[in-house]
Amino acid sequence: MVPGGLYLADRVLRKLSSAAGIYVYELMVQPIADQPILLSRLVRNMEFRLIPNDDPLIATMPARPEIKEARFAQGANCFGAFRKGQLVAFLWYCTDAYREDEVRCDYVLAARHDSVFDFDLYVLPEHRLGVAFAALWQGANAHLRGRGIARSYSRVTWFNTASRRSHSHLGGKRAGVACFLVLGRLEFMVSTIRSHVSVTWGKGRARLELRESL
Repeated sequence: MVPGGLYLADRVLRKLSSAAGIYVYELMVQPIADQPILLSRLVRNMEFRLIPNDDPLIATMPARPEIKEARFAQGANCFGAFRKGQLVAFLWYCTDAYREDEVRCDYVLAARHDSVFDFDLYVLPEHRLGVAFAALWQGANAHLRGRGIARSYSRVTWFNTASRRSHSHLGGKRAGVACFLVLGRLEFMVSTIRSHVSVTWGKGRARLELRESL
């Protein structure tokens, strides 16, 4: 009842105003596995690497240019999976805190020495029926594990059951839930984790501290 009611309320608000809506996120924490997800033959022709901000591939990614610029400005990294030199999937991650670009909220990592926050995982449409998703995570796990990272946090839209299921299959567990009511420049936030309640206006931002561990 609750997810369905929030979804309907969100649809109504968005019809009334393009600057209004309800965002519900399930905050997940996922272990950085040290074992392969796929058989070696399935990733034989694949490579994994960071994609720098001056790489032409960044311009092809489905986010507004100012959003991608803001991500690099806050220290985010873009990590890609390639098959025979062609990009098939990518994700972004931050090592300190992530400034959300859908709502005004900062997700702050308490254990910064061994945690990251990943976001905007994207598999190119022509590769969604293959192993690109799992391969990307296998490459990202190796990349992050080599840097001493033990866990990754992320936020998943509560209405996106497929994404929530994918995280669960990779060992992800719920760390909390946050709900945002956006009415133009005014935002209300309630969350199961600290800070539990926030009201912001204009450039003000809510703050969520991610402390739960696996």
